[in-house]
Amino acid sequence: MSPPRRVVVTGIGTVNAATAGGARALAAALAAGASAIAPIRSFDVGGCPSRLAAEVDEAVLAGLIDRDAARRLSRICRLAVAASRRALDDGRLDPGGAEGAGRALGIVIGTEHGDFRSSEEFAAGFLRRGVAGLSPMIFPNTVMNAMGAHAAIALGARGPTVTVNQPTIAGDLAVARGAALVAGGQAEAVVAGGVDELCAPVYRRLAELRALSPMGRPTPEGCRPFAPDHNGPVLGEGATFVLLEERSAALARGATIHAEILAARWSNVPVAPHTAPRARRDPGSLVARLLGEASVPPGAVGAWYGSGNGDPGVDDWELSLLAADLAAAGHAGPAEAPRSLAPMFGQHGGLGALRVSAAALGVAAAGGAALVHGIARGGCRTAILLGRAA
Repeated sequence: MSPPRRVVVTGIGTVNAATAGGARALAAALAAGASAIAPIRSFDVGGCPSRLAAEVDEAVLAGLIDRDAARRLSRICRLAVAASRRALDDGRLDPGGAEGAGRALGIVIGTEHGDFRSSEEFAAGFLRRGVAGLSPMIFPNTVMNAMGAHAAIALGARGPTVTVNQPTIAGDLAVARGAALVAGGQAEAVVAGGVDELCAPVYRRLAELRALSPMGRPTPEGCRPFAPDHNGPVLGEGATFVLLEERSAALARGATIHAEILAARWSNVPVAPHTAPRARRDPGSLVARLLGEASVPPGAVGAWYGSGNGDPGVDDWELSLLAADLAAAGHAGPAEAPRSLAPMFGQHGGLGALRVSAAALGVAAAGGAALVHGIARGGCRTAILLGRAA
C-alpha cells in the first residue's frame, strides 16, 4: 500500500474586517494585533441589546471584484470569490495555465449562516407580490452551496466542491475536509476555508435570543474568550481560504510552502440537548490520537489556537476537552488558554481558516508545531496539527 500523500499549505487569501490580501497582508494584521470590532455601521441597531461587530469595508470589497462580476454575485459570494482568488494568487497557482493543466482543483467552503440576505430578499418578493415576486435570479443564491458553486466557476475548479455548515468551526472543518481530499487523492489541490456576512435580521434575532454578547449579563459587551467575565460572542464577517496541495506536486512547481498539515481529524462529542457540558470527556481523545498519529509529543506543540469566542459554555467546554485529551496523552498541556482570534476578527465562518492561516505563518517563521482546535455547541470537534515542511 502506498504511503499517505502529504498535504502542505501553499497559499492564503483573506477578506476580513482588518485586512484583505494574501499571506503578507494577514501576517501584518496579526502582528499589529488590532481589533476590528467596532459599533455596527451598516444597519440600525436601535433597541438591540448588542451593538458591536467586525464589518468588512464595502469600498475594500468593491475594489477586489470587477463590476460585471459584482452585478451577478450576491455580497457573500463576492467575499468568497475574492478571498479564494487571493489564495490561488498567493500560491501562484493558475488552474487553467500550464502549471495547472490537468490538475484537479477542489473547493471546500464552510459557513454558519450562508446567503441569508438573498433568502430574505427572495421571501420578501413573495410576500410583496405573491408568486410573481419570486425572482429566478435570486433563488440560486438561497441554497447553502451557492458560494462554493460561484467560487468554483470563478476559479475554473474541476474537482470536488463541498459545502459544510457548522456553527463556530465551519472554517476549521472545511480545512480538515480539504486536507482529507488531497491526502486521499480525490484532488491534487484544494482551496478550503469559510465565509459569512453580517445580516441585520440574523444579528437582531441572535441578540434577542441572548446568543451574542452581552447575553443579558450586567457586564460590558465585548469578545473576551476564556476570560472570567466572558459574556458571549461578537459577530464578524469575511472569507478566508488556504490553498492545500500534495507536497511533491507543490515542490515540483516551485511553490512556497508555508507549513505542512501533519494530521487533521474531526469527530462528534455527545452533548446534552441544547447545552454545552463543561466536564464531559470525549471518549475518543481526539487530540491525543492526532498527536500520536503524527508522532508529535504534546510538549513539541509551541502554539495552540482555540475556537473560544466568548460563549461561556463553549469556552469552558473546550478547555475541559483539551485538558482531558492531554491528560490522556500524559501531558499537562499549555500553561495558558489557547489563542483565540475572535477578539480581532469577530466570530464568522472564515475564522477557523484564519486560525489555520495564523498557525501556518507561525510555523513558517518559528518552526515547531501548532495545533488548531475547535468545538461547536452541537458537538462537532476538529483538530488540525501543522508543522514546518521538511
